[in-house]
Amino acid sequence: MKRRHFLSIPALTLPGLILPKNLSGSLQTKNGQLLNAYYFRAHMYTSVPHQIREDLKWMYDAGTRAISIAVLEQDFFAAVENIEIICNEAAKSGIDVFAVPSRWAGLFAGAPKVPSLFSVKNPQTWVLEKDGRPKFTEFSGIISSIHYPETFDFFQSSIDTMFKLWDLKGVIWDEPKMLQDKDYSQRAVDKLGKDASLQEHVKAFVDFISKINLYIKTSHPQKRTCLFAYAHLDDWQIELAAKIHGLDEFGCDGRPWYHEDGGKQEESRKVLLGKNGGERFLNAAKKHGKKSIWLIENHNMALSDIPLLDKRLPEVLTKEVNHLIYYYYPRNLENPDRIMNVLRKHLLNRK
Repeated sequence: MKRRHFLSIPALTLPGLILPKNLSGSLQTKNGQLLNAYYFRAHMYTSVPHQIREDLKWMYDAGTRAISIAVLEQDFFAAVENIEIICNEAAKSGIDVFAVPSRWAGLFAGAPKVPSLFSVKNPQTWVLEKDGRPKFTEFSGIISSIHYPETFDFFQSSIDTMFKLWDLKGVIWDEPKMLQDKDYSQRAVDKLGKDASLQEHVKAFVDFISKINLYIKTSHPQKRTCLFAYAHLDDWQIELAAKIHGLDEFGCDGRPWYHEDGGKQEESRKVLLGKNGGERFLNAAKKHGKKSIWLIENHNMALSDIPLLDKRLPEVLTKEVNHLIYYYYPRNLENPDRIMNVLRKHLLNRK
C-alpha cells in the first residue's frame, strides 16, 4: 500500500494495526532532542519488508523518531517502490523520514560512493583544476560547478520529483564538497575572476546552497532543511556556512570523542568533542538563529575503538544538540552487533 494512500485511511479501519502513543505525524523528541538514524541503502535491490519492520522497531525502542535514507539520482527510476515501502513502514511505526540527497552533481556526500549521473552526462558543467583538468575525487568522481545554470536546474527538478514521489519530512545536506576548494571552470572564472580567493569561492558555494534552500521553502514550505559539514573546518568556513539562508539546522559530523583520544578518524580532527571539533558548530548555529545537528560517525569503525566509543558516547549525548543522528548498522564494521549494542545501551540511558 502506498504511503500516500495509507495516510488517507482512518487508522481505525486498519484491523490489527497498533499505533505508538502520540502518533501525530510530527517529530517526537526526548527533552527537545530529535534522535535520527541514518538508514542507508536498505532499499537497494534486496528489500525484505519484515526486516525493515524489525529494523524500525529496534530504532523506535531506542528512542529514534526519524530515519534518514540516502536518495541517489537513479533512485527516481530504479528504487521508487523500495523507498515507498520504507516510508509506509516508517509511517506505521510513528517515525518520520528525511532524505539525504546523495552524490547529486558530486556536490554532497551520502551513500554510496558513486559518480553523479547528472555530472557524467553534462561535462560542460565540470569543476576544473587550475591547469584545466577536471577536478576528480577518489570518492565519487567528477563534480559539477555551481556556476552553470544547468546545475541549479537539476537540483530544482530533483527536489520537486523527490517530494512528489515520497512523503518526506525534509532534506539533510550531507558534507558539502566545495567548502575547501576553488573552481576554475570558465563560468567560475568569468564570475569570480581567475585570482579569486578561497573565501570568495566558498562564499559562492554557500550562496548556491542558500538558493536551493530558499527554493524549497518557497515551493515546499513544510519541509525542513538541515546541513552538516566536516567537524574539522576552519572557523571562517564554519561562520560562512552557518549563514546559509533557508536553513533550519546547522552542524557537523565526526567521531564521538576528542581528537586527543586517538582512534581511527575519517579525517584528522574530525571529531565531535573538544574546542577544535564539533562544539564550535553548536555555538555557530545558536549565533545565527538555527537549530543544531550532529551526526555520530559510528561507521567504518575499528574494533579497537569500541572501548573509546563506550567511554565517550555518554558525553556526546549530554550535549545540547537539537537533532542527533547515528548510523544504523553502517558499512565496514568487523563486529556490527557489538558496536550497535554499545550504541543502543547509551541511547536507552539518555537523560
